[in-house]
Amino acid sequence: MVMAMQSINGSTPGARAQLSQYQAQLQMARREAAQAANRVSQLEQQAAVARQESARADDKVRGLENQPPRSDSGNSGTRKRINTLSQLSGTVLDVTA
Repeated sequence: MVMAMQSINGSTPGARAQLSQYQAQLQMARREAAQAANRVSQLEQQAAVARQESARADDKVRGLENQPPRSDSGNSGTRKRINTLSQLSGTVLDVTA
């Protein structure tokens, strides 16, 4: 290996330029590979968090499905309703607006 490097270093300027270009490309490829590995790790962590949140939401849905609906019949007269103009019923509008 040392002999090969010595022969390349002792060769023409064109070969040295090619070697330098190769080394730069190799360094850039290694950097990109490290960044990609880091991104994969981040995405795996996000996926794990998303799976946990999904499981909690599923548990909440199951819990709500097992509860009987509440009766609001006692409060039906006091509920505010919205009319067709998206205003609470029973309110007076300012006609100058």
